[in-house]
Amino acid sequence: LNMTIRDILTNIRERLQKAGIEDFEYESWVLLEWKLHIDRAEFYMNPNGEVRQELLEELEEVLLKREQRVPLQYLMGECEFMGFDFSVDERVLIPRQDTECLVELAVEDIRNVKTQNRCEFNNAADQKNEQKVKVLDLCTGSGCIGISVKKLCQNTEITLADISEGALSVAKKNAENLNASVTLIRGNLFENIEGRFDYILSNPPYIPSQVIQGLMPEVKDHEPRLALDGEEDGLAFYRKIIEQAPDYLNSNGRIYFEIGAEQGEDMIRLMTDRGFSEVKVHKDLAGLDRIATGIYSRR
Repeated sequence: LNMTIRDILTNIRERLQKAGIEDFEYESWVLLEWKLHIDRAEFYMNPNGEVRQELLEELEEVLLKREQRVPLQYLMGECEFMGFDFSVDERVLIPRQDTECLVELAVEDIRNVKTQNRCEFNNAADQKNEQKVKVLDLCTGSGCIGISVKKLCQNTEITLADISEGALSVAKKNAENLNASVTLIRGNLFENIEGRFDYILSNPPYIPSQVIQGLMPEVKDHEPRLALDGEEDGLAFYRKIIEQAPDYLNSNGRIYFEIGAEQGEDMIRLMTDRGFSEVKVHKDLAGLDRIATGIYSRR
């Protein structure tokens, strides 16, 4: 029996909804466009058109996996972040819109601090010898934070670090695809990191271990546990990074963390106790605590 495009869309929508996928409406259009090459405009012009059998077979293959709650971004192999297309697979966390808040804050500060410094140049020669801003993206995963900063602030020298070899190969591929020149280092947090940085940016694992089982199947069954599990209270990695970060920051160096919505007060305490100043917690678009920032000044 030949199905029309409208029948197919209805079928996708019903199956996704039945599988418990919240965003079934949006995703059904994405699948239609991705696998059948039909966007909304074409659909409305010809809802009763028919589709070639081999395309339907490809669609069915993907739909079965999505019904098993494999994330759509992994099925498509990419995800948009800060306006750039990043490759993703099950070796890395899927970039989230919340994380864009961290990139936006960092980019704004890099540009502002740079402009203040630039006023002090007397001539073109000074400007040419201007130092690059050194940025470390710790627990980089897909590389989305560091690579986006590089694309948006050319005057930066970016280092991406992660413990996972798989994650680093995804980050390397993204840096090549997006034509961003970065340094990749494999190690556990600051292991193998040398020198000092003006900025340390990090979205470390911050979900308390016992909470993970209650997360959506897409997250708990498919995203890398290594990138999610912040141990008992979710703060294990923040403690380690905050403890060691001063050894890797230039004077007045800044640190930016993505945090869980409940972690703001703990972060203020941890960072202040370690001697960071101007410690602040910033909200995401939903008005939840999402980013913690601080400055380290050498006495």
